[in-house]
Amino acid sequence: MKLEKEFIPLSNSNRPGTIINPSYITIHETANISTGANAKMHASYLKGTDAQNRQVSWHITVDDTQAIQHLPFNEKGWHAGSNGNKQSIGIEICVNQDGNFETARINTLSVVRQIMKELGIDAASIVSHKHWTGKNCPANLLNSWNGFIDDLNIDELGTDLKQMLKVKAESLWVYNKPDWNSRHKTVNKGEVFTINKELMVNESWMYQLKSGLFITANTNYITTWNQ
Repeated sequence: MKLEKEFIPLSNSNRPGTIINPSYITIHETANISTGANAKMHASYLKGTDAQNRQVSWHITVDDTQAIQHLPFNEKGWHAGSNGNKQSIGIEICVNQDGNFETARINTLSVVRQIMKELGIDAASIVSHKHWTGKNCPANLLNSWNGFIDDLNIDELGTDLKQMLKVKAESLWVYNKPDWNSRHKTVNKGEVFTINKELMVNESWMYQLKSGLFITANTNYITTWNQ
């Protein structure tokens, strides 16, 4: 996921310029469900002339199409209380009603992995806003926080698999060997994106994961089954 840079002006009070050495990444959600409240809108919000007296800022906003960086990683933002601000990079995930949150989640995973590699931060140091202040944020991800952290362990995915995760499936079909023709259960579309094991084998029509889980997909649906 490419990071587009639209830095907050140095003259803005919400870019204090304090140098930090971040050892954590803090995940937030914008809580703004308004139509059009995407990454671009939040970039404008942070750097606008009316932001002079705003006491809020963070490093990256991610939506279902792009990720925009607002502050250098070695500068403090105001997003997670005193301790969180001093130690962490803040990432906001958009929840606008005209966006696709599951795709934004996937994009966030990609961004977080990039920063982890760049700064040598491990998965144990990826935390929620709630970790620092007790606030119920990121509200949606907190319901499946362990799954989000597990998903960070998928280091690199092939292009085909990335596309597969974006298939607009109506449901996830789960199968158990050896009875592959018998549907075991159907779960909600959102759960399509909970694959959380490191990729082991990549074949033209099938992906095998360390756990023995297999995934395959066509343009209409995604199926998984256990070995």
